[in-house]
Amino acid sequence: MNQDFKILVVRRDRLGDVLMTLPCLIYLRRVFPAAEIDFSCQKELHQLLQEFCLGLHIGLVESCNKKYEGTLFLNGSGLDLWEIFKRRIPKRVGLFLKPASFLFLNKGIRQKRSSNGKNEAECNLELAELLAAQLGVNEKNFSVPGILPIQTESRTKAIRVLENLGIFEPTEIAIFHPGMRGSSLNVSLETYLKMMSEFEGRGFKIVLSTGPEKKDLEIQRELLKYRPDIPVISGLNLSELAEVFRLAKWVVAPSTGPLHLAHWVGISTVGLYSPIRSQHSRRWAPWGGKVPAKILFPKIECPAEKDCLGIACQFFNCMDQADWK
Repeated sequence: MNQDFKILVVRRDRLGDVLMTLPCLIYLRRVFPAAEIDFSCQKELHQLLQEFCLGLHIGLVESCNKKYEGTLFLNGSGLDLWEIFKRRIPKRVGLFLKPASFLFLNKGIRQKRSSNGKNEAECNLELAELLAAQLGVNEKNFSVPGILPIQTESRTKAIRVLENLGIFEPTEIAIFHPGMRGSSLNVSLETYLKMMSEFEGRGFKIVLSTGPEKKDLEIQRELLKYRPDIPVISGLNLSELAEVFRLAKWVVAPSTGPLHLAHWVGISTVGLYSPIRSQHSRRWAPWGGKVPAKILFPKIECPAEKDCLGIACQFFNCMDQADWK
């Protein structure tokens, strides 16, 4: 069958969500080897993804500016939906959730992602399968592990950053990235300090990584009160951060984009997760990379659906009481 057509994949949200879309790009390229495929994501992610997409012969775009035969809409604004509808893309597939999705998509699935027990990446792949079927190919997804290729310039910068901190190869390092935007529960300061000591006991040099968010800076400040000796990495772009992670043996982080980034550069990761259903590792654990992530979370049957019940819950505060080993 003729597959000489154009496909647009849209995912306009944050780092972790976009990285959980990469298995879809691998799948679509394998089932449509001759198609012209574009990926629309935030411009700040283009440098990070350029080598990965180049390897798949997938274009990185900011907007819908071609005559596409099909689109996989995974996340975006109502205006983004209107744009693909206005351009009369024949096959418009996505998640039926918001009112605009029912108006502007012509094929979709109603997935209750917070409670269906599937990983976010698997839910995305279900929609990619549906688009493939709409375009005439009925082929189930197959697990093909991926990795973000090395970016030479960023790797050179990463090596220099570590050397400026007095860290030279072959030092084995474990990077802790404890900050997050607050969309999920985090573990306590004491837990991070204890885990750092455990990694040091195994011979690893501890490095602290922080982002620009206020919560990142707050936890950095608190950790350094107890451990002023720990070197800190900050102010890097995502490509440079990826290469710093690639030079480590382990990255430890809560449910946040940098955890997924470490997973996709192919190193060992420890993910610290909340037991709340909508925040659970069943949905948000790193998925699709070559090295399985080690996932830790309180072993309880959490009664909360979306937000922590606080003192009304019999397990409160499980994040402080759990055995994070």
